Amino acid sequence: MSAAVAAQQAPSTADDNNAHATPITLASQFFDHDFVNYFVFANGIYDTTVPILQGSQTVTGGTFGWDVGGGITASRELHDGEFSVSYRGDYRSYIDSAYSSGTNQSLLLAFDKRLSRHWTFFTTQSAGILDYGGGSYSVTPTVVSSVAPNPFSSQARFVDSSISLAYQQTRRLSYIFSGNFYLNNYNYGGAISSIGGSGSASIQYRLTARTSIAGTYSRTYYTYNKGVGQTTLDGYSLTLAHQFADHWEASISAGVNRSHTSGTISIPIALLFGQQVVTGYEIGAYDRVSYTPSVQATVTHYLRHSSLSFSAGQGVVPGNGTFLTSRDQFANGTYSYSTRRSNISFGGGFFRLESIANNISQSYNSSNLSFSYGHTLRRFLAVNFRYDYLRYGGLFSYGGLNDNRFTFGFSLSSKSVPITLY
Repeated sequence: MSAAVAAQQAPSTADDNNAHATPITLASQFFDHDFVNYFVFANGIYDTTVPILQGSQTVTGGTFGWDVGGGITASRELHDGEFSVSYRGDYRSYIDSAYSSGTNQSLLLAFDKRLSRHWTFFTTQSAGILDYGGGSYSVTPTVVSSVAPNPFSSQARFVDSSISLAYQQTRRLSYIFSGNFYLNNYNYGGAISSIGGSGSASIQYRLTARTSIAGTYSRTYYTYNKGVGQTTLDGYSLTLAHQFADHWEASISAGVNRSHTSGTISIPIALLFGQQVVTGYEIGAYDRVSYTPSVQATVTHYLRHSSLSFSAGQGVVPGNGTFLTSRDQFANGTYSYSTRRSNISFGGGFFRLESIANNISQSYNSSNLSFSYGHTLRRFLAVNFRYDYLRYGGLFSYGGLNDNRFTFGFSLSSKSVPITLY
């Protein structure tokens, strides 16, 4: 299960000739300059475990299934700008009716345009449906992300829209103003969806041709459905970025987030009366101000035939449908190597959520590891294999469980390239 998840990110300064908004996917290694690639695929699947929405029951022992889908990856260089689109979708069905069938969808549109000598416009629009919230994701590096998947929701839907303006005052000094809109929706009983937006302002200064420093202030507001509550978040951070030789780049950000959360929360409880267990909810109001350190380190390396990306840190997210405003500790990375006819990719990640909205002591964690190999057999036709390991951590009465998924199939591509990890 893969998706391209976009999050807020300060754009590069306007004098950077490579500061285009092209979505970086592993398939990008096969293309140069303007391109359009259409593809379709069909796969057979073997899955060992998939959560069921009713109660805490899970299915084990494995079952077979299939999925079909397709997509498009395209990029076009414009006068003083660039436009790109990346879409991928599939429908999955299992033989065993206890395994819920579903769809993965991901869409990312990106556009940048130099408006004048000093002003540059950037925008990214993304939306998607995550099936059970597992797999490896292409996540735009950011200290504060807007999407936290939940494996007990067979479908998690999201929208993330970003618009930015960069003003280049001098060759070294620039200002960046951004606005974002978020929407997260989960489809299991009792799930809490969130909607909100944010605004930010950054000052960026180039210390040298390869090193820059930036200071950012952001203000975020989001609210939850079912009258649960709302959160106001003020973030302050400093970022140091450097471009090393041989196409290596690294950055580190550090700061603090002040969150003000208020509303009404329902906490599931279980009481033992003799041999009988009675379950219910404890309802109470909350109004809390907390301070959460934010930090992130990112390393990237891009060559014509290979790419490496890794990031780790801590930030604040709206929640995952069960937890409200949460501290998110995360680490994720991908590696890919391509030849003219083949691609091999690895991806993995870990995240841990802990509520900062109230005094709930439970936490939730999840991890994943993915591997894929694709090879072009002949013109337009390729074969692909993929393995996913998913670890779902405990969440209230749910115990932790593991899932192994094996996928094998064929694809047709207009550019005669194999299917990659994402």
